[in-house]
Amino acid sequence: MERMTLREAAQHTARSITTLRRYIRSGRLHAEKRFGRFGPEYYLAPEDLSEAGLSVEPPVGRDLPVPANTGVGSPATTATYEALAAAVPISLYQELQMKHEQLLVQYGMIRTAGIRSMDVQNRLERTQEELAQLRSRRERKGRAQGLHDEQRGKQLREAHLELEGRALEILALKEKVRGLEMLTRNTITNETIDQQFGEVVDQSKRLQRLRSSAVRRPRPTDSTDDA
Repeated sequence: MERMTLREAAQHTARSITTLRRYIRSGRLHAEKRFGRFGPEYYLAPEDLSEAGLSVEPPVGRDLPVPANTGVGSPATTATYEALAAAVPISLYQELQMKHEQLLVQYGMIRTAGIRSMDVQNRLERTQEELAQLRSRRERKGRAQGLHDEQRGKQLREAHLELEGRALEILALKEKVRGLEMLTRNTITNETIDQQFGEVVDQSKRLQRLRSSAVRRPRPTDSTDDA
């Protein structure tokens, strides 16, 4: 027997498609995954169903919905059900039911994607709020840093002016030192000249005394020379 779809396996085993999917996910039921008309689908062999402990029996009747406005088991309900079963081909019904399940799956996927999108949106909003807070903190810090830099600049300008004043004072002191050095040199020169002049005067006086003493000394007489 060829492999059957989940829908056909559910009809043969009197199990729902959800139950069979759960068996496949748990590993109890082996299934082959193929790419079908509406995407990947599971295909099962009768041997796989038997190994999973499921009895394979021919489907009884057609799995058509019973109208909800009439009582179950009433003649009208039975007649309507039989009329629908005779009018709707089983292949068309199975195809419509498969599409219905696929729509449910797609709805679940869309709903999950919507929930994820909302989560992402919430995270994005929180991130934007955090960024706004960080930007505000950075602006406040920038303003505080600007004031601090301005104060530092003012202090630096004051220090520069003070250094210029000190430099002028140093220049004035250097000029005073230079003037004092010149005065000291002049004083030393005057003292040296006075000392030298005094020495010259003393030497002149000694020469005069020597000359005067030489003039006063008596000359030797002739008798003395004859003797």
